[in-house]
Amino acid sequence: MKDLTGKPAVPFSLRDCNGNVHHLHDYKGNWLLLVFHRHLG
Repeated sequence: MKDLTGKPAVPFSLRDCNGNVHHLHDYKGNWLLLVFHRHLG
């Protein structure tokens, strides 16, 4: 795997649990913490 440390993130969008779409560019200039987990259900 290529080391991407310090490189810009690839643009993406995700839906939250309420169905609202959030785009990475909406958070430009702010800290953003993304937590991914595997649903084992």
